[in-house]
Amino acid sequence: STATLEGNDNTFTRGGAQINNCYEIETVGTQAYVGKVTAEDVASGALAYQLDAPFGQTIGTDAHPVLNGPAVSYVGEAGYATMYDTTTGYELNGDIKAYVATAEGTWLKLTEIENIPAGTPVVLKGGYYNKTAKDLPAINIANELKGTDADTAADGTMYILAKEGDTVGFYKATGTIPAGKAYYQSTSSVKAFFFGEDDATGIANLNVNANLNEAIYNVAGQRLNKVQKGINIVNGKKILK
Repeated sequence: STATLEGNDNTFTRGGAQINNCYEIETVGTQAYVGKVTAEDVASGALAYQLDAPFGQTIGTDAHPVLNGPAVSYVGEAGYATMYDTTTGYELNGDIKAYVATAEGTWLKLTEIENIPAGTPVVLKGGYYNKTAKDLPAINIANELKGTDADTAADGTMYILAKEGDTVGFYKATGTIPAGKAYYQSTSSVKAFFFGEDDATGIANLNVNANLNEAIYNVAGQRLNKVQKGINIVNGKKILK
């Protein structure tokens, strides 16, 4: 009989039987009733993340998901996330980097740390990764990020990581910030802080949703409604986004 895929959980019916979480590499397999993945999906931890327990994978060591392997986490489609945990520290493995933030003029400079001590709010960048709970010493680096160990009502000064359109940044929070997240706090009137152009080396103190009264131009002298990727001239100052 013809197989049908139901939703996004890779559940098929075939001959009256239900088949769950059955995959093959798309360039190798020919079965119509199983999910298709790439060799990269298998090696990177993406498939293990999809399968979930009891499957896991030590990324970089296990060539594919294994029974009772370590859990695989996923940063998310935006490629960035935040994390805060007061109960334990974490050793990291896989396609992941962790950063703390320190004030530097009109920037928050992101400094990479190898692992995450307990109580350290961080920005995460990457894809699929393992995190192993471990008691780790505190880091001797200033960190302007703050964290929530319980759901917290935004007070108008808190900025949380989000993606609006194609732009990832710290946007002014409204409503409730969930427990376990990091945020940046500022009394600035800007609506958002954005990552710099140098592969997450900083968050620029810029308002991409600039008020139309602000004079924003590109290098060709054309007036813009908002800051765009590349060189912008904002109120007579050159800004690189």
